[in-house]
Amino acid sequence: MREAAIIRREHLVFAAPVKVHRPHMPAVTPRVLPRLSSPRCVLRCTLAGVLSGAIALSPLPALAAEGSLLTLRPEALNLAPAGATAPAPAAAASAGKLIGLLRFGGDVDAASSMRSQVQIDLDALGYVVKGVPLDIDAAAVKAKCKGSADDCVGKVADWLIKGAKGKGATTYDFLVYGNWSTDPGRPGTLVIYDVAQKKKVRELTPASTVDDVILPLALPRELAASLKEYQSPPPPATEAELKVIAELDEPSKTPEELAAETRAIKDATDAVDSGMGEAVDTSGITVDLKKDFKTYCRTGPRKPRVNKDDPKDLRPACKLGPRFGYFQTRGWVALGLTAGALATTGLFYTLGMVARKPYKDANAKLEASGFNPLDPTMSTQYTALAADVSAKGNTMRRRFVGGDVALLTSVLLGAVLGIIIYQDRTDAKEFIKTEKSLKAVSRLKPANFRGGPAISTTMQGVTFGFDF
Repeated sequence: MREAAIIRREHLVFAAPVKVHRPHMPAVTPRVLPRLSSPRCVLRCTLAGVLSGAIALSPLPALAAEGSLLTLRPEALNLAPAGATAPAPAAAASAGKLIGLLRFGGDVDAASSMRSQVQIDLDALGYVVKGVPLDIDAAAVKAKCKGSADDCVGKVADWLIKGAKGKGATTYDFLVYGNWSTDPGRPGTLVIYDVAQKKKVRELTPASTVDDVILPLALPRELAASLKEYQSPPPPATEAELKVIAELDEPSKTPEELAAETRAIKDATDAVDSGMGEAVDTSGITVDLKKDFKTYCRTGPRKPRVNKDDPKDLRPACKLGPRFGYFQTRGWVALGLTAGALATTGLFYTLGMVARKPYKDANAKLEASGFNPLDPTMSTQYTALAADVSAKGNTMRRRFVGGDVALLTSVLLGAVLGIIIYQDRTDAKEFIKTEKSLKAVSRLKPANFRGGPAISTTMQGVTFGFDF
């Protein structure tokens, strides 16, 4: 054969709905007969007959089905001439993934750091984030809007889309704007705005601090997750999940069960109270200032008080013994004043007794002179002797009066000293009783006692606790 019969793909481009008729022989004319005698014509006629038979025997619904050879259009076959390259597939649409990220207002450093973290978290979820070099207030001015950020965000979105038509026709699906500060008095605001729906998707308004290292990381993740859930809401809970949730809740209790729990709690509380009362009972602790002196006395000076709230150091001084060792500072002051008053009393009385003898001698001399105060010739001598008696008597009297005043003062100071001594010894008894009680408590070793260190950014210490 001089030519092989080859059916190429481009031969099928003509396909169109075919109307099938019963095969019949065309009219035989003298013009056709010469062609049928050619070998090439015989081959073509044989091939045409085979194809016609195949089409006639095929069921019509299969030929008319979607995607069949007869219903395909030339452009659907995506056929190209030999040697030509196939066209590249068209780029996929954003499908709600294009986000315009405006600058954040507030503190420059904190806002820039928060904006970068928001972009990182949105990129991680597959969104296409394009930065807008304006914050919402500056963009509102550009869009000629005088309202608040929430009022102007729609006009800002229209202005951004309108201004980008000549540069690739950028159409934002969402806008993210807000402000951020580390000042607790100025809470930050992060907002996601749906451009197509013209509404807010989510608004977060937390308050941050300089030392907060968790919020700047958790907040952008929450913002990105809320946008993801907004576009793809989670399916409703299944029956199995609802069953688990129902099992988490404690079932309702009957009045009898509630009453039994109340009684059990009361019994446990009473048992704890009675147990602790027996453990720290101090009613049997007695204090003997003489016997307990050596146990609780101090050898050095008292501990100074830093402020008025600090307790006094009531430990007695070992070197002073149990009689004077319990004296506090006020007791020593009262004792010194009382002793001084007594010494003054003794001094005045002693001086008065000393002045008594000269007074008696002057009085005896006046009586022994025999001068008559009514005789003008002896009145001068009598007056001189009487004046001496009066002067010495006044001296003696003043000294005895001073002794009486000092004695009365001594009595008053003695009473004050007695009160102070009583208070000091009472305080000492309370101090010793408290110390004995603490020792009794320290000997307790409950099994439910626990303790451990407590360390945080603002506090370091030790914690203790009991389980009742």
